[in-house]
Amino acid sequence: MTPASINRREFLTYSGATVAGVTLGEVGRRWLARADERAGAWHAPAVETFATSVCRECPAACGLRVRLMDRVPVKLEGNPLCPVSRGRLCAKGQAAIEAYFDPDRLVGPARRVGPRKDGRFEPIAWPDAIQVLATQIDKTRGARRGVVAFAAEEHGPFAEAWGQFWTGLGGRAAWTLAADSSRLAPRLGVLAGAGGEPIFDVEHATYVLSFGAPVVEDWLSPVWTQRSYGRFRRGASRSRGRLVHVEGRRSLTARKSDEWLPVPGDRQASLAYGIASVLLREDRIDRSRLADIGGNLADFERDVVGRYTPDNVAATTGVPVVTLLRLARELAATSQPLVVVAADAPPDLIDAVMALNAIIGAFDRPGGVFQSVTARTSGYARVSAASELARLASGGDAPGVVALRDASALRAASAPGDVASVFDKCDFVVSFSPYLDEAASVADLLLPMHTSLESWHALMPPTMDTTQEVACARPAAAARLDTRGLVELLGAAAAKLGGDVAAGYPWKTDADVVNAELDRLWSLRRGTSYTNVFQTEWVQQLERGGWWVPPAPTREDFGSAVLDAGGWVDPFFLSGGMRQRLGIRGGGLKFVPPAAPVDAGAAGTPPHDFPIRLAVFTPAVVNLMGSPNQPGLFELLGQPESSSWRVWAELSPETARKASVEHGSTVRITSAAGSIDAQAIVVDRMPLDTIAVAYVPAIARSGRWAHLLTADVRRLWGRGDPAAPVNVRLAPV
Repeated sequence: MTPASINRREFLTYSGATVAGVTLGEVGRRWLARADERAGAWHAPAVETFATSVCRECPAACGLRVRLMDRVPVKLEGNPLCPVSRGRLCAKGQAAIEAYFDPDRLVGPARRVGPRKDGRFEPIAWPDAIQVLATQIDKTRGARRGVVAFAAEEHGPFAEAWGQFWTGLGGRAAWTLAADSSRLAPRLGVLAGAGGEPIFDVEHATYVLSFGAPVVEDWLSPVWTQRSYGRFRRGASRSRGRLVHVEGRRSLTARKSDEWLPVPGDRQASLAYGIASVLLREDRIDRSRLADIGGNLADFERDVVGRYTPDNVAATTGVPVVTLLRLARELAATSQPLVVVAADAPPDLIDAVMALNAIIGAFDRPGGVFQSVTARTSGYARVSAASELARLASGGDAPGVVALRDASALRAASAPGDVASVFDKCDFVVSFSPYLDEAASVADLLLPMHTSLESWHALMPPTMDTTQEVACARPAAAARLDTRGLVELLGAAAAKLGGDVAAGYPWKTDADVVNAELDRLWSLRRGTSYTNVFQTEWVQQLERGGWWVPPAPTREDFGSAVLDAGGWVDPFFLSGGMRQRLGIRGGGLKFVPPAAPVDAGAAGTPPHDFPIRLAVFTPAVVNLMGSPNQPGLFELLGQPESSSWRVWAELSPETARKASVEHGSTVRITSAAGSIDAQAIVVDRMPLDTIAVAYVPAIARSGRWAHLLTADVRRLWGRGDPAAPVNVRLAPV
């Protein structure tokens, strides 16, 4: 008997001794281990094979090369053919195998017994589970109650299949927005015209000025960013690039930079405009390059030079005038400067960075900023999960049915502190997550889908370079437990509902979605399956020369090649697109008028009871969309200074001295809404009267490792607006 062939009787035999009766638990884990041992006893040595897959631990969709022994995955590495990762893999990608073997995974469908607060479930057969879902949807449609479906943002056919099912019922699809280049596209569109997403050519830059962009950690697409950073630092046939980083805490990027400027996030736009003011005031820009696309540059120059004088900027940001002048002159003196910004930065900072790139001539040149040909779009309106949760938390009309594809909406730092209470007024909540996580804690019905190694894949990775990719893969491993594919579940529900719903949902299985995407890619008659760097460059040269060669002799050969390689890529790109779009729009660049500089004293005196300003950051190893139960990632928390498995808080020596807190000790951080304990890390040059706290989600009802972390910074704003400023006080423990 194989682990995948568990029948219902065996399921009930060992699930009764598990957490809430629906997870694998120790008994089930040992049962599966014995089944693995029996299956492997028939032959020796073990047979080694490899398969391709797609990492879904973050939105980057890096290609995976999965090593299997007797068809059981034992190691994950990067796919060397994937243009995103080229054989590399970050810590979260390596930890994806822990999700597959998670001893606290959901073993099959289950329904809640009793009130939600009790957290009790009972196993249920799949046909009965689908019937429960269909009945609840029908009941909601009859009562004209709303339907809201939450999921981590992605683009591609599976995202369309998810969104189409729920919007076809008259509901809304709400997405936990990814911190990728699509967040920056609207502001770039205001300046340079509608088009695609910004592409930052870090690799070929000679000087990078970063405003909070974690280029050494997980910016836009983590593995691609780290590869680009490595070549930026040690590029062939040129000198080492210089990195200047602006951030309110000493992050890993700040540590690796040549110069770190500790400026709080709400003051960084003033610094960016201050640098632009110096460049314009001293006429250190190439006006001939801007002559035909300058647009309203003259108005922008008048406002920036008049409002952002060096003295004003120095008073606001704490950056000395001499440093401000030097930064501007360094940008002007280097051959290929580039300014980058965090994807979740406020709009005024993004506007300032894009304007700065425009006046230093970074648009449409190597080592600068390009714009993708098209933006990734959907066939329906996309709603932000954070705004939808805020609406529900503020007393908005509660939907009749809430669907959670994963726990990303509940795990995001932007979620309300008491996020579970948001669903109290919702009649029915269904979770499709395979894990014992936040989604399971609020759900009435559990329909666990496969983990990423067991799933079909077809999605568009975030824009990070000038190529276009679609990551496609078959399941790398057999389903270990009684789980199902996402589209298989939705297709079964549509069939049960019948009528227009069934007629309007064309897919029955996950393989149907992938095959439809392969049909679409084949019809393009361009690009190629993932391949090595040389072959990718060769296809690019052919396409630039007008030779659009079919990627394979037949559709079947093409599909096999794409699935074997892990995806499809089209390297064709012609620079100059931004100037072309500006010509079509007319009027040139449209600089956003800069707001008045922040008054250094405008914030006034902080409350006496809570004199310290709170800043929150998310460590790169925190998994915001996959399994919460990955001990390998918890071991990496706090590196290189604080302890593993602990939340830490960074503060300046002066702030620590005032609070009688020592480096490495435990500090209690208290706000008007609650308190948490964290390890204090004293950091030189941190902004005064500010404490930066790591966000690590605390999940009370979760796996055996995840529930050990209890200091969730969201307690400090409780039911309040997560985006609103929070002040705290400190005390030693």
